Amino acid sequence: MNQQQQPIMMEFLKVVFARLRAAFEAVVNPLKADPDSKSFRLSSPETHTTTIDGDVGWGHRPPVVLRCPRCGANIDQPGPRADIDCPRCVAEFSHEDFPELEVEYFVCPVCGNQMEHGQRHPQAFDVPEWATCHNCRYHWEFKHSY
Repeated sequence: MNQQQQPIMMEFLKVVFARLRAAFEAVVNPLKADPDSKSFRLSSPETHTTTIDGDVGWGHRPPVVLRCPRCGANIDQPGPRADIDCPRCVAEFSHEDFPELEVEYFVCPVCGNQMEHGQRHPQAFDVPEWATCHNCRYHWEFKHSY
């Protein structure tokens, strides 16, 4: 290759590389929870979903809003081990009282929207077993044996 052909070859390689990178990003970006994020995280295989992001296990349960049985106010519980204290009345509950309280909704830890939640085995478990955010497609799953 002579000196005259080298700049042309370099330009050609730059164009090829740019097109390969654009093709790669076109495939990967829809799989990211946040296209602006530099991290690439798919949901855990145990969630058995086609969601983008997710967690498994009670220790990773998303924040939840509960209904106070005394005054009817909403109570935020930021995590599964946090105490449950009503902001409007004197009601206080341990995190162990969670199954006896009414769940209003789960709060998506990714985008902050309300999540759909439910139970698959109500005869076996008295807590929600899954929650899905339809906005960002985050999914949480209670881990147990099937």
